[in-house]
Amino acid sequence: MRKITVKYAGECHKCHATLEVGTEAMYEKTTGIFCIGCEPKDVEEIRQYRQARADRKADKYEQWAKKRRDKAHAVIEHNKPFTTDIAFCTQPGYLPFRERILKQERKAYQNIEIAKEFEDKASSLRHVRVKGDAERERQLQRDAIKAVLKPGMEVDTGLYGLGTVKRINKKTATVTKDGSKLVVDLSFIKIV
Repeated sequence: MRKITVKYAGECHKCHATLEVGTEAMYEKTTGIFCIGCEPKDVEEIRQYRQARADRKADKYEQWAKKRRDKAHAVIEHNKPFTTDIAFCTQPGYLPFRERILKQERKAYQNIEIAKEFEDKASSLRHVRVKGDAERERQLQRDAIKAVLKPGMEVDTGLYGLGTVKRINKKTATVTKDGSKLVVDLSFIKIV
């Protein structure tokens, strides 16, 4: 978060105090604006504010997807008597009515594809990440591998290939391969 001078009147997201023009406040695009001292400092509190904002945005995407999908299915259902008629579809020559029906069908299927994209965006917004999440996940991987790893075991280092563990450190392991010593992060090691 960064300290800003408020240019427009607003309110704190936490205590709902009025923020007048010219007062100083803490701001972050994904979290909102807060009075000085009210800003979230805990990781889970920051996640809560970001998730609330992301959920509102995801709900909008889902509404837009539903509207497009419903409209497309209505057009497809309305045109079903024509599109299922083989004589209508295979009749030679140019028929303006058939071209209109086909154009409506193409547009309907495009709307279904756009609805899928909106639903994908909404589902990706439902899982907010906060600074430090990736490192916490890697530490869990390190702890899991460290519990079973022992010196002398043969492991796959990923980048360097197969090697033998010589020493296990807090976050890394010393692995020998062809006489050379390599220091590899525990999260990259896989037991052979």
